[in-house]
Amino acid sequence: MAVPGRYLHRPNCALSPAAQILAEWRASRTAAALLLACTLATPALAGDRELGEYLSSECVTCHQISGRFDGIPSIVGREENELIAALTDYRDKVRDNPVMRAIAAKFNDEEIAALASYFGSIEKQQIERTADRSGDIR
Repeated sequence: MAVPGRYLHRPNCALSPAAQILAEWRASRTAAALLLACTLATPALAGDRELGEYLSSECVTCHQISGRFDGIPSIVGREENELIAALTDYRDKVRDNPVMRAIAAKFNDEEIAALASYFGSIEKQQIERTADRSGDIR
């Protein structure tokens, strides 16, 4: 024989089965709302690629858009979270490179995410195909 409330949360066992279900539903709804609020409050990994492309002009002065390595690491096609972590570390003076610290200090979290989204979306092979022999992009 089934006992009302037996399979529901113990603190609500004094309530009627309908009240127990309602209490469980409210708790689930509250947990879902908190999860959504936390998700929205954290910086998004998916930044605005158009903004990132706009901001990238200073980056491609040194980091080649072709993805080639000529003494300066390529940032084309890198994972977004990796680029976000690196730029944030430079901005917060965790990583030691005076040039990168000065550049990264100009960007807020949204702009860093946008840059990471833009550079992460570019495929090295696609850029290489559009580069002429001098390395300039057509």
